[in-house]
Order: sequence, then C-alpha cells, then structure tokens
Amino acid sequence: MIIDKIIAEIRNNASEDYAIFHRKLIRAENGYGKGDIVIGCRVPLLRKISQKYCDDVSTDDLLKLLRSEYHEARALALIIMLCRFRQGKDDASRHKIVDMYLSNTKFINNWDLVDISCSYIIGVYFPSNDPIFEKLSESSNLWENRIAMVSTHNFIRQNDFVLTLRLCEKFMKHQHHLIHKACGWMLREIGKRNEKTLIAFLSKHHKRMPRIMLSYANERLKMFFSDLSCRHQ
Repeated sequence: MIIDKIIAEIRNNASEDYAIFHRKLIRAENGYGKGDIVIGCRVPLLRKISQKYCDDVSTDDLLKLLRSEYHEARALALIIMLCRFRQGKDDASRHKIVDMYLSNTKFINNWDLVDISCSYIIGVYFPSNDPIFEKLSESSNLWENRIAMVSTHNFIRQNDFVLTLRLCEKFMKHQHHLIHKACGWMLREIGKRNEKTLIAFLSKHHKRMPRIMLSYANERLKMFFSDLSCRHQ
C-alpha cells in the first residue's frame, strides 16, 4: 500500500535525536500534544517525500494520512494538500481541498501543523471579510482559533491588516498561550510592513494585552512598551 511506503520513507528519513526534540517542542509527552506519535522527520525532508508521492496519493489515502496517528504523516498530508491547492486549475478543485481541510481540523491538532498550512490554503481561498474567520475564532477548538489567526498572514502579506487587528483584540481574553503567541507573531509581521500601525495598536492596547502577546509583538520595535516587567498574565 502507498501509505505503508510513505510511512516507511518517513521512518528512513527520521532522526531519534530530532524526534526527542520535536516531542518536547509540540508537547507530545505532556501537554496539548500529549499522546501524539512523533517519528522524527524534519519538514524539509517531508517536503521532498511529498514531491515524490503528490500525484499518486488518492483522496482516500490522503484522508488516511491526515487522520494518521503519526504526526509526520499528518504534516505530509497537509503539504500534499497545499501542493494540490496551488495546482488547482479551477475553483472546484481548490474547494475540494478547502473542504477537506475544514472538515478535518481535529487532526490539524498542533501549532506546527496549523502554521505550515492555514495561511496558504484558508487565507488564500477566503477573502478577509468571509464569515469563516469569525466561525473559526468562536470555536471551542483551540486549533481552529489558531487557524483563524495565522491564516491572516496572507492578508498581512497584501498589506491588509484589518482582520488581523480585529482578531488580536478579540483574542486578548483567550485562555491559551498558543493563541497569544500567534497574535503576537502576526502583530510583529504587521510591524515589519507598517511599523506605525503596530505602534498605534500597542499604544492603545498594551496595558491589557497578555504578556506573551505583547512580548512577541514588541520584539522588533525601536520603541519599547515598558510595562512588561509588571505584567502577571
């Protein structure tokens, strides 16, 4: 079976040292990624493997990879989905990938899986005013919240900051640090393109922002928002 070949190839390109490191990075041993099986294959190698199998994996097999117990198999599925999305010749073929993505978010269940895929699929397919972002941001699923946030990176690349800023303001009350980190990251990306917009946002909100969100957003600024030392969130 092609899935067995793919898993075998992932194993052949794996490193136990990297597996140990990656398990800690995605909290696979004790935390939000607990129970995930990590083989230890780096993303650049997964991309090479995906090129080999991209045209041969059936939709059913792609779904099996996306729902696999192996973290790298799910990552590989997302890389293949992204490849097919980019190659889509019409809206119907691209919609098929988007529908598969949104129907299986419970398997896109760690920050690295979200971050390698969502802004290039969800952020590209939907306009920034589409209700899907509100729906994802209101979800009880942590990873759907992060998909909503990180997908806005595509709009930032187009100098459209409206949705990003709105979600950052909304997520200030979120309970999970991974959302605060995503918000800070996207704010930092805004700052790379328009520092004035970032400074204006931080000037207005920094006193009530979660510490880690402010720290990430403030990382590259010449102007320093100095209340970090007294934050306790």
